Amino acid sequence: MKKAELLSPAGNFECLKAAVNNGANAVYLGGKNFSARAFAGNFDKNELIEAVRYCHLHNVRVFVTLNTLLNEKELENAIRMADFYYENNVDALLVQDLGLFYILKTRHPDFELHCSTQMHVHNLKGVRNAKRLGFSRVVVARESTLDFIKEACREDIEIETFVHGAICVSYSGQCLMSSATKNRSANRGMCAQCCRLRYRLVDEDNNTINTSTDYLLSPRDMFLLDDIPKLIAVGVSSFKIEGRMKSPAYVGYVTSIYRKAIDSYYEGKKYSLSEEEADDLKVLFNRRFTDSLLYGKKDLFGQKTPNHLGILIGETVGNRNGHTFIRLERRLNQFDGIRIGEFGCIVNMLYKDDMLVNSGDKGDIVSIKTDQVLTGKVYKTLDHELERKIEATEEKKIPLDISVRIYPNEPVSVRLSCNGFSYVFESNLIPQKAIKAPLDDESIRKQFSRLNDTVYMLNGFSSETDDAFVTVKDLNSLRRKAIEAFDEYRLDSFSRKDNPVDPEVWKDPDYALEKGTMIQKEDHIYHDGSEYAINYVINPLSQYCKEKNTVISEFGGLLKDYDSKIAYYTLNCCNSYAYELLKRLGFDCIILSTELSSDSIHDLVEAYQKRNGEKIRPFFLTKGNRVLMYIKSDPFGQYMKDNRKYFLSDGNNLYSIVKRDDIYELIETEKPSETPLNSDFLPFEIEN
Repeated sequence: MKKAELLSPAGNFECLKAAVNNGANAVYLGGKNFSARAFAGNFDKNELIEAVRYCHLHNVRVFVTLNTLLNEKELENAIRMADFYYENNVDALLVQDLGLFYILKTRHPDFELHCSTQMHVHNLKGVRNAKRLGFSRVVVARESTLDFIKEACREDIEIETFVHGAICVSYSGQCLMSSATKNRSANRGMCAQCCRLRYRLVDEDNNTINTSTDYLLSPRDMFLLDDIPKLIAVGVSSFKIEGRMKSPAYVGYVTSIYRKAIDSYYEGKKYSLSEEEADDLKVLFNRRFTDSLLYGKKDLFGQKTPNHLGILIGETVGNRNGHTFIRLERRLNQFDGIRIGEFGCIVNMLYKDDMLVNSGDKGDIVSIKTDQVLTGKVYKTLDHELERKIEATEEKKIPLDISVRIYPNEPVSVRLSCNGFSYVFESNLIPQKAIKAPLDDESIRKQFSRLNDTVYMLNGFSSETDDAFVTVKDLNSLRRKAIEAFDEYRLDSFSRKDNPVDPEVWKDPDYALEKGTMIQKEDHIYHDGSEYAINYVINPLSQYCKEKNTVISEFGGLLKDYDSKIAYYTLNCCNSYAYELLKRLGFDCIILSTELSSDSIHDLVEAYQKRNGEKIRPFFLTKGNRVLMYIKSDPFGQYMKDNRKYFLSDGNNLYSIVKRDDIYELIETEKPSETPLNSDFLPFEIEN
């Protein structure tokens, strides 16, 4: 049985090492460009080369996130980066952009491509389409239920699920809130995390509704440690930990506990966190944990704060002479981080009985210097000693068996074996016959045990020798050369597997010149005298319209056959290659991503014509209100008690709240298009 993979985040090299040394089977990381976590440290080219080498020598795979939407001018650089990753033995790429996928599938057919969660694969048809198009793996939506995951795992394609960390309030790949309000596109790796801001709920008469929190859109964190046995049993290939913006200590600790959970399953044991482990996990980072998405529960929201909660350690008991006094329920050390209400600090100086101390224990009354009066519960948000302890984890070493053969007047040979690899290094060193002090097993072992500057530790050792003499210097040189040769042998073993595309998928495009205005009224689009039914953007049961003319809104509908079909803007077509792919998949009209500028549309049209010799005029939204968020869980239901209209207010704008089946849609305030109409595209209008 192939064991499930543990996939950990690596925002920088220290996080990568923490992941590897705490048991990750694979890491995912981003380059300096085109990564969905643009504000993580990420890796430049030299760091990437070093990261791949480090991971591969530790039998850990490397996945690179090239998972943002790309306009025409960005494609060339993105392709160049993908070529670099391919040439430097990256194991797989995570992609969102349909155009980049289309290019890479023909350019590097043996490059493993993973369907990023940003591609919005949330139904069975989407999983099947990913397989047919040539993806090796699907990262299913965070909103996926256990029942859906079970069905997806039967589709002969690897399924990757998130198991720990931050949750997006909206379906990934379909959130336009950051782009619309902050001009920072989540689809381009620059999410402003609007879900973590304050909002008011108001009714149609502008009355503010009393809510238990101002952070109505801020979800709790995912925690599926106890669900690992069920997820392995249904066939999940890879468990993904979120956190490329987190610290090495966080990455290392979370990796270590999920490593224990996975290993325990295969050993037939039950694993759950001890009280101490649970406390350590909370103090590293938490917004309260939940597995609600996996089981369709409704406890995702209700946060009093969008920030790291930490763990309760005490309560203030007074303020005097510039000090805040705290009665402790748990230990507090110097250099820990604490939060009292909205106030937070690092405890650089800790006092007890007016004396500086290094720590305080349960029952102690300690104080910190403050320039304000503070009252309330005290939470530890950083444990300095815990961070140091985790970061001091020893580097993972691979047990290595060495066998050395040394005879006079013969080239010395060294056999090295580990993890199923076996290699014989034939050296140019020819020993002389010993005159006084022939080599013995112990002296040879001593030199070959010096592996501290390698990824190995000596496991088994044997030697054959008979009256031979070699200097200590030559033995050390022999060891280094043998290890270097073995490393290269192992690195060469990371081979690629071709994953050809089903030839029926790539059809010749039907080049047709689009024309006329396209108008959306409720659930239909009217174009050129025809009526098109719109398939829902959120379609977990893969329920598609039976009309002959339809609008496809999400990945699961890409390969559906209709007499005529329109690609909705939620398919995120941003460049000429994505446009060409959609044409090949049978789309007659294509509405471009609403995040494109007029210049980007012009570049797309020009590039398409230059490559294909055909003029195109795609559609672009010029009027109407978009859905900025599609929310599966229920942040508003407990407050919306009647059939009145309700809105979310950020202080500047009101966003309409519409419930469709079990999905809440957040609708933007209507604004005229900032993209001037020109001859390169046709108008698409939404009548709200």
